[in-house]
Amino acid sequence: MGKEIVGMIPPLVVPFTEKDTIDEAAFRADIHFLIQRGVDGLSSGGSTGEGAILSDEELRRCLEIVMEEKPPKMPVVAGIIRNSTKDVIRCARDAKTIGADALLITPVFYFGSSLEGNYIFYRDIAQAIGLPIIIYNVVPTNIISPIDFLKLLEIDEVVGIKQVDPILHAETSVLCGEIKKARVYSACDQMLYGTYVSGSSGAISALVTVAPELCVKQWKAFQAGDQNTAMDIHRKLVPIVRTYLKRPFPGRVKALLNLQGRSVGKGRLPNVMPTEEERKEMEKALRNAGLI
Repeated sequence: MGKEIVGMIPPLVVPFTEKDTIDEAAFRADIHFLIQRGVDGLSSGGSTGEGAILSDEELRRCLEIVMEEKPPKMPVVAGIIRNSTKDVIRCARDAKTIGADALLITPVFYFGSSLEGNYIFYRDIAQAIGLPIIIYNVVPTNIISPIDFLKLLEIDEVVGIKQVDPILHAETSVLCGEIKKARVYSACDQMLYGTYVSGSSGAISALVTVAPELCVKQWKAFQAGDQNTAMDIHRKLVPIVRTYLKRPFPGRVKALLNLQGRSVGKGRLPNVMPTEEERKEMEKALRNAGLI
């Protein structure tokens, strides 16, 4: 797989200017903020970064900035949310040229697909690009079951899956436990700690973006067998998660970062920002967790 991709990997938010272009200075600043808090990798172009509504040029520019700012040995996962094999391959070629270590690719979502269609989709991308692929299992119209994932692992380049459902995470971890290359990453934000117990290789989660220091500390505590510390952090994190797991969520994540003094602006419309009442709830959760 090249660089080992394990641990705490935040999906980056993308700040926009008043003219709705990428605010590169703010983007670089938040990348540095995350790196300084000990994260294990970076992911660009995913759901948290509003990747589905970034143009190809914006997707490419974000990844270029990440590669410019990250430490040499830190792995970078390039997210791609597109709706056809052709479009994914186009973006993936850019990601490979820029230097991404792996691709995080959603299944197609508008029409959904079958196991056969998903296999052809990931096989064709793998053959065209030749980078490790992590499946982002987040599409309600095209869920990858644990059995489906076993089939997709027959593709050499498919090396992992990012799960947003804790039950699918637990089942997939057990079924793939004997497959050396298989990695199961958590995006089950309400219970990251529980997914570590069930066999997670780490988290590619908005929660790591919002609270990187606490997430890194929890991951290290879990690995060291300090379950009291890990559970104490869990109690601090869940109230934060409750404030942003609503539609649309990118603006809510940005609001949580802004409240911490990380100036990342607003969501790209129609990703509206939270109400004043919701913002107060966010502030209380952050304060109780010691983040402001």
